[in-house]
Amino acid sequence: MPVKFIALVLIALFSGSAAAEEHDTRRSAVVLDENVWVAFYDLPSRRFRDIYSAVVAGNRSAAAGDLGVAAAYLAIESDRAHAELVEPLGNAAAELRTLAAGIETATLAEFDRAFARAHWLLAQHFIAEARDARDARNGNATGLYLWAATHHIERTLLWSNERIARDVSRTIDELRDIGGRLQKGATVEAAFREKPVVRAEALLRKVARQVDRPVRLAED
Repeated sequence: MPVKFIALVLIALFSGSAAAEEHDTRRSAVVLDENVWVAFYDLPSRRFRDIYSAVVAGNRSAAAGDLGVAAAYLAIESDRAHAELVEPLGNAAAELRTLAAGIETATLAEFDRAFARAHWLLAQHFIAEARDARDARNGNATGLYLWAATHHIERTLLWSNERIARDVSRTIDELRDIGGRLQKGATVEAAFREKPVVRAEALLRKVARQVDRPVRLAED
């Protein structure tokens, strides 16, 4: 897998300004290696929690700003996603921007649905990236992407108000452990032999049946 680089306006992205939504790289941009960028995989989760809390507290203007940041993140991931996920991720970003525009009347149920959909698409996106990294025998990137994928699978269940079954929770914990070992030189090959990406895909398809959501990721 060739090294990917993501150019973005970090200050704009994390402040939630209009520039973030367009991720305009003509301004003072910072170029990040994908191994650095993927470390921000939980940015949507943090923003979604803040949005929900702000709405419950009656501070909808703050929620609108955080929706802009989350939409910008999804737009960036859409730009670098596999073909089958480009449009769905772009649509998820647009959905968040629509919620921001109608923030005064948006309901908590609408937030639940939008956040669950965003996490579901990101889970598939990061599994696709983990597959690419595995094929390139890049242990560090594979491990990071596994962490990201399991995070978003778990958050899909939570925002869908679904129970996380014991076997699902155990698989998530095991995949996170393998992801950590993939980032340590001495344990990479043994971790690869446990077929973590195949197991992550199997988990994705199992959760898909529980939350009744389509899997757009092609079979490995």
